[in-house]
Amino acid sequence: MGANQNRLIHIASLPAQPWKNGGGLTTEIAIYPPGATTDDFLWRVSMAKIERDGPFSAFPGITRWITLVEGNGFVLDFADGSKLEVTKPFEPHQFDGGLAAHCRLIDGPCRDLNVMARSDVVMRVGIARTRAMLPSMGHAVVSDHGVSIRLDERHVLNAFTDRPF
Repeated sequence: MGANQNRLIHIASLPAQPWKNGGGLTTEIAIYPPGATTDDFLWRVSMAKIERDGPFSAFPGITRWITLVEGNGFVLDFADGSKLEVTKPFEPHQFDGGLAAHCRLIDGPCRDLNVMARSDVVMRVGIARTRAMLPSMGHAVVSDHGVSIRLDERHVLNAFTDRPF
């Protein structure tokens, strides 16, 4: 894909695959470079359904952002004693992907968006309130330097590097 080429992706048409630790399923929305794996990507965006308490996959050398998109949320308890409460929809939370974490659901399953970038990649993640038409519900616009994902009528998650690679 060229640096200025965009693709419109229908998220529901993407296949689910096992989490790195096998504890659940994730849908990979975008990965760079194309063909990379969970071991060698520069950046990756995925959606996961968390159905039960359990460990989160560790990604040493990776910065992660996690955004609740459906459900009551969860708490991540990290091995260093810190914790992260993810209870407000459409609010990205950044953390060190290399820290071991245990997830505790708050009153039932939930769905989240995960943005991951190698620690030496400058990635900006935010939520825009917009009624712009693209991407439409259930879709993402993907390029070599990032992704925009429609979350609901008014919210779009944007995750972009400072420059294409």
